[in-house]
Amino acid sequence: MSKDVRLSWLDYAVFAASIGLSLGTGIYHAIKSRYLLRRGGRTAKEEYLMGGRDLPPLPVALSLLTTFLSGILMLGVPAEMFQRGAQIWLNFVIGVVSSLITCYVFLPVFYKMKSTCLHEYFIHRYNSVLIRRLFSGLFLLFTIVYMAIVVYAPSVALSPVINIDKWCLILIFGCTTTIYTCIGGIKAVVWTDSLQAILMYSGVFTLIIKGLNHPRVGGFSRVLDIAWDSGRISEIASFNWRLDQYNSFWINVLSGTVVWLASFGVNQLAIQRYSSLPSLEKAQGIIKYTMLPFVILCSIVTFVGFIALAYFYNCNPLETGEIKDVDHITILFARDILQPTPGLFGLYVSCIMSATLSTLSSGMNSMAAAIYEDFLKTSLDGKITDVQATRLNKAIVLLCGVISTSLAFTAEYLGGILRICISVMGAMSGPMVAIFVLAMFFPRSGQKACLISFVISNLFCLLICVANYIQDPYHDLFMPTNTTAAGCGHTNFIVRTNPNYDAHFGNPNTLFISRISTYSYAGVGFVLMLVIAWIVTFFEKPIKNVDKIRHLTFAGRNIPWPDKHHEFDHFLVEKK
Repeated sequence: MSKDVRLSWLDYAVFAASIGLSLGTGIYHAIKSRYLLRRGGRTAKEEYLMGGRDLPPLPVALSLLTTFLSGILMLGVPAEMFQRGAQIWLNFVIGVVSSLITCYVFLPVFYKMKSTCLHEYFIHRYNSVLIRRLFSGLFLLFTIVYMAIVVYAPSVALSPVINIDKWCLILIFGCTTTIYTCIGGIKAVVWTDSLQAILMYSGVFTLIIKGLNHPRVGGFSRVLDIAWDSGRISEIASFNWRLDQYNSFWINVLSGTVVWLASFGVNQLAIQRYSSLPSLEKAQGIIKYTMLPFVILCSIVTFVGFIALAYFYNCNPLETGEIKDVDHITILFARDILQPTPGLFGLYVSCIMSATLSTLSSGMNSMAAAIYEDFLKTSLDGKITDVQATRLNKAIVLLCGVISTSLAFTAEYLGGILRICISVMGAMSGPMVAIFVLAMFFPRSGQKACLISFVISNLFCLLICVANYIQDPYHDLFMPTNTTAAGCGHTNFIVRTNPNYDAHFGNPNTLFISRISTYSYAGVGFVLMLVIAWIVTFFEKPIKNVDKIRHLTFAGRNIPWPDKHHEFDHFLVEKK
């Protein structure tokens, strides 16, 4: 970004205050938790990981809204709208369907387990420590890679603005999140997320209002006219069923639903929050009440990409050389629009930072629960006190923060922010959802069918993900911005030209497997695992006494949990 940037002291004050707010919230809840524990009635570990299972609904709802809407949404999604059209909007708002499925299919089964970690389900369903730990390992890999990428995003956005090296910013963000998550537990995470949600909405609405009123944008009608005339809106009506294309309506609806189920329905980050509420009805109510705000937030953020398109139409900064990466489009637009009014650009920067810190803190807290419950609890149960277990969980949070921050230093070499996240999340999401669908809807499936199908489908998804990354068949796909000398006020630019093939279907000289849409990975992995499991089921010994696990299936979602204390049963099973 070549344009000279001079921020006011107010911009820095807003930015610093948002960091201080996060740290202060963590300290406050660490002190408050100590006071509650002195009064008795709850254990230190349950207070730290589950908030005593009595968290108020509104903060939990706001926390869920911000957890998966990170700096990727704030930076990468508007850039995708600018570059390739509105398909990405549909990919996000389809999350509403996933929320409904979570509410009525998965949550009634998971909530009645009353467990700290979702992955305990596999002990009850398959009597298998191996499956539990294998799935947990995939969840940990999924989360740590996601966290590493999203901590890199705000650092890239802020570095050229406040003249601090992006590697220093990675350390600042990583350390801030690690500190308040480590000392405050899930209560600090949830309440900080709530405050950060307010910052997110404030920053995005401010940018939209100021952007639409800017003379270079020309108002709401011009934004829509340009988006329509350039083909970006009509792109959403692409109904081709082929897998070897960049994106389509059907890919977004079918595969997108699976992706969001992996985030909202069968993910420790989400289920841990649902389980922290005092009743199933309140947990289901939270899901319903957050659907509309989720759609609104996704829509207004993606709409920023169309406003930026109107602002940069006739003079694309990618073609003039002002920026090198499309991920910088959003922050460049926000800088130009908000910088003249002191404090507003600082608010938007805080918006990006808040979105990212909320994702990081939620990930660290949930990873700690998974690592302790899935890998350490069995060997430590009865050997350490509740207070020692809590301290161990805090140490795990600290370790997760260090690892995710360290991995963020490699994110620069992975390609665009959105591209790598869509690839990684999609490749892992399909099998992560399919394994629960298999367990709930195919009660006669056993350990062998579950294990073999889970491993093979993950390996195949990894293969197509690597092939796509290496060959990058959609590198030349973009939509025009009509850059001209008159629009830029100078002739120092290079207009990008379309290749001599239909870039929407990828470079024909690449392998078919690499041209499989990254947005379809989740659907491919989901279907593949269920097909393999169904085939293997014919060759394995059927489960006896299926009625004993009926309460773990969709058909038995309303059947109460057996009278025996399930945590004690789980302990005995793992000891065998």
